[in-house]
Amino acid sequence: MRLITLLLIFVFGTLVISMNVESAEPEQVHLATNGIPGEMVVQWGTEEDTTVFCDSDNTVEYGTGQDSLNFSEEGDDDMYLWTTCTHTTILSGLTSNTTYYYRVGGGGEWSDIFSFKTLEAEPESVLIGAIADHGTSSNAQETTSNMVPIDFDLVIHAGDISYANGAGSGNGVGDQSVWDEYQNQIEKIASKSPHMYAPGNHEEDAEPYGFDAYESRFYTTGSNSFWYSFDFEYIHFVSISSEHDYDPGSSQYTWLENDLEDADGNRENVPWVIVFAHRAMYSSNGEGDGHGSEIEFRDAMESLLFDYHVDLAIWGHDHHYERTYPVFEEQVYANNTGSYDDPYYLPGAPIHIVAGMAGRSLYDGFEEPQPDWSAYRELSYGYTQFEVTKSGTLHYEFIRNSDGIVSDEFWIVQSLDYKPSGTIGYPEPGTNQTNETEEKDIVDKVKELDYANAPISILIVTIVAIFKSRLREV
Repeated sequence: MRLITLLLIFVFGTLVISMNVESAEPEQVHLATNGIPGEMVVQWGTEEDTTVFCDSDNTVEYGTGQDSLNFSEEGDDDMYLWTTCTHTTILSGLTSNTTYYYRVGGGGEWSDIFSFKTLEAEPESVLIGAIADHGTSSNAQETTSNMVPIDFDLVIHAGDISYANGAGSGNGVGDQSVWDEYQNQIEKIASKSPHMYAPGNHEEDAEPYGFDAYESRFYTTGSNSFWYSFDFEYIHFVSISSEHDYDPGSSQYTWLENDLEDADGNRENVPWVIVFAHRAMYSSNGEGDGHGSEIEFRDAMESLLFDYHVDLAIWGHDHHYERTYPVFEEQVYANNTGSYDDPYYLPGAPIHIVAGMAGRSLYDGFEEPQPDWSAYRELSYGYTQFEVTKSGTLHYEFIRNSDGIVSDEFWIVQSLDYKPSGTIGYPEPGTNQTNETEEKDIVDKVKELDYANAPISILIVTIVAIFKSRLREV
């Protein structure tokens, strides 16, 4: 009886203590998207006294002025075997093209006031940032600083996020505080633009953690944190995992095939499909074992990207920047420059990007000779960004940290009848982009099309483009 009494006193006392613990100071504020217009996902961390109880509040106060945070929303929290509690609250009913100010916390502990701007209804364009292999080094911090002034509508990260699992004492267990350091480092950009992630090999820690930090700290859509998708205006984004089973017949492979099939059938509403994951299907990095093109990954999944007409694939893992030509099974489908004057019109195969130059130490050298499918490659730190327009164009740029120069860029055009926004270098609306040489190229592409597999929309757009070009000769 005495033992039971003591146990009850202990349990009751623990509950009382936990109920009276003051909320911790909010930090690591970051946004995510759930793909639903008019909503925004707000996340942040608090440092708790235990790895069991999350005592801090889950409140977001927000409004359209810094002095008028008239709305509030409550959310949920999550912990793993670490003292950081991650809070997640979804704001809904947001008005388009509006700046919202917000703070997070509760119980007397509140963050600074941050802000984000919602997209216009049917915006002329959206601007996306894309990086991988980031970390907390001085080079990583420079990348973050260079990205902060840019008003990205979304940032995607293709894995190897904080490198916490490489910061341990040699027993395979990483230093979880590196996650806290990293998320505080990116707060200035992640608090104003939603960030979405794919898992990399450095997100997997030794037991007992595994992928717990990744799953706990970052919001993903759907029921699986490792492969998921979402629509963002004119783009269907697909995040997959090169760190889990991807062979035909696996749950990931089946999910991806179904998702891409649905996305390809929805091109009229969401015309672009972009895949991102960690290990690259195409990379000419010369680092050695475990790097360069991930052949097993490519053999298993590349045909899905090709069959369902994925436009762009963004990878990391190899610490450099590289761009391929439109390619499938190492066969180049278009070897023009992709420049402003020579863009990729309906290229017929995905273009692959390695964006692993965001901060982790660059690798030494490249495979020589340069493969035929490799259009451009460079060993420099920096970040990438791309603009997708309502009128059917995509403009991709790699910006070096050292001088802020656009070191590489290319254009993809889905429709010849478009009015570019001019935001990052497009011609002004109404500029005629088709000449006789380009018309001949289009005719050649029509001859090369696989009519059995090409979607009818691509065939129609191509035929209409040729017809319009002919009319100009009359």
